[in-house]
Amino acid sequence: MNLERIYHELRDMIGKLDLESVWPGFRPLKFALYDDRRCFFDGRYVEKTDVFLANTSIVYKGEQIAIWMITEEPDIPVLASKIVHEMFHGFQTLRSWDSWADEREALCRYGYHPENLCLRLRENELLLSLLDRDDGEVLGELLAHRKRRSEAFPYEFSYESRIEEIEGTANYVEWQILRQLDEDRAEELTGRMRRDIRKASYLFPIRISAYDTGALMIHALRRADLYSFEPETRPAVFGILRDIVPSDGGFPGKDLRLREVTEAKDAWHSETAGIIRAALGKNEVVQEGPCTLLGLNVYNARFYRGYVTTTHFLMLRDGEGDRLLRGDFVIRMRDEKTIDRVWRQA
Repeated sequence: MNLERIYHELRDMIGKLDLESVWPGFRPLKFALYDDRRCFFDGRYVEKTDVFLANTSIVYKGEQIAIWMITEEPDIPVLASKIVHEMFHGFQTLRSWDSWADEREALCRYGYHPENLCLRLRENELLLSLLDRDDGEVLGELLAHRKRRSEAFPYEFSYESRIEEIEGTANYVEWQILRQLDEDRAEELTGRMRRDIRKASYLFPIRISAYDTGALMIHALRRADLYSFEPETRPAVFGILRDIVPSDGGFPGKDLRLREVTEAKDAWHSETAGIIRAALGKNEVVQEGPCTLLGLNVYNARFYRGYVTTTHFLMLRDGEGDRLLRGDFVIRMRDEKTIDRVWRQA
């Protein structure tokens, strides 16, 4: 693949976007593309170091930039919208957004309570209704359910809300930018959200589903003229709950939804246990502890009975210093920060 060609196509496309109409004050940042061997940034090839890891926003030589790993020939409009998503994370950092979640704590502490997730599925149905029309009654029920969950499950609601604010807003920006670039691709993204957020299985892991619910919340509140982009009042997604009366937790079809959530939770835990058993059976140990967990792929990480799974990479600190391991791993933890042993996934 020709990183230079892809870079220039993306730069030209992003340069023509109207970012201000999507999020006031948002401006494009520089970005880098990289593959297994090379990195192209700001019009030239640069040394590829370990700072180029995953798809995200980083500080590179004192400047906040977006980065993306190229693994195959891309769909340029779709990739441009995803690069802008990562630029928006850089914008959040530069604007000192303070709602980043403690991902390692949440990985071990977040409880997949069926009652909470059942209500969340009801909220998702209401969000889909608000996708097509502005309806005060539907919005009222949605906010009342969220109010109830914020009181009954404060830790879980807080974590979900933080992901919705950080990743959901970036997902909203990506979605709206794709509308500017390719309406058909944007409709495909909308259709995918319509399908996925109705499913109980999509709540596992919870982090991924919050990308979509956050984007849809911004859409619904902006449509109702309730969302503020001002730093001192952001995020209205959660601040608006102060004056809302909580729901009683009931809605049509709740018993069926509760069973679906419970079955999905059991399946999720069974699948995770299978990943762990397979890795321990293969017994390819790549690290002995104790050592400190520094980072992992939180996007789809799992936790089950003291074990954590990560895909693509693991960052740790042992007696030799900080280390980056590439691959998929199962980790036995002594506590939230201390690694006991690491196996490569089967």
